[in-house]
Amino acid sequence: MIYKLDKKDYPKVRALLQTPEQQNDLTLNAIINGTNRGTIYVDDVNQPRTALVDQTGVISMFIGDAANEQFISHLREFIDNQLKIDTHESCGGTYFIAVVSDDTWERTVEEVISHREYEPDYEFYFQLNREKFNTLKTSYKPLPEGYILKKIDLEVIQNDPDEILSEVLNEFWYSVDDFLSLSFGYCVMKGNSIISACLSCCVYEKDHEISVETYDEEEMNKGLATLACAAYLEHCIENGFVPRWSTMETNEESYQLGKKLGFEFESKCKTFEFEF
Repeated sequence: MIYKLDKKDYPKVRALLQTPEQQNDLTLNAIINGTNRGTIYVDDVNQPRTALVDQTGVISMFIGDAANEQFISHLREFIDNQLKIDTHESCGGTYFIAVVSDDTWERTVEEVISHREYEPDYEFYFQLNREKFNTLKTSYKPLPEGYILKKIDLEVIQNDPDEILSEVLNEFWYSVDDFLSLSFGYCVMKGNSIISACLSCCVYEKDHEISVETYDEEEMNKGLATLACAAYLEHCIENGFVPRWSTMETNEESYQLGKKLGFEFESKCKTFEFEF
């Protein structure tokens, strides 16, 4: 069987982080620590040997024994039923995206979802080249007239007429207070409306994972996301934070924005995606 672990017991799966990459993984640690939203499913709630760590509505990651039949034999049915229900109820999500960190888990997951028509891809991970960013930022388009760039605070969130930021933060954080106390972000506004925003979606120690989006299609290609990101990166540099950028290999727009900001390729992991 596969069981949902109580949040207070999340630290029990820390021993399953077996490789240096897993032990230092930003998303895994942010969820296990209880900082960011996520659900952990295990084979045994007392002494887990294998776990699925689900970043709510975003990605699923696997840790521990990939040959544990007590977990693997139930995984197909679990994904098709319980995980589908939990994903929809928690955030309205309709897709399963697995990120696998090694060949053993890649083979296991491929076998488990072999009855599905899935899309293989790679999640690319980038690190910031500060010197490159400092050079590139001089070429960014200036903020157009009628727009303002602000750090995200409670007033910005509460005065947003479309409640865009509240919805975005709810995807990653247990509360707005948690976001404001543990991380930060910057946004481009027109009046009180949020046009584009760059913010921390996962935090572990000094590492901050970036989430960036322009919410109005008519406002795209004006350099607004670039300016929000630039302000965010300046804040990281000034305060000793380490910004992390990741995107699917097939997401050309995100890849190009990261490149424009001075991010350089660091590593990649195989991914599998299908609609529930």
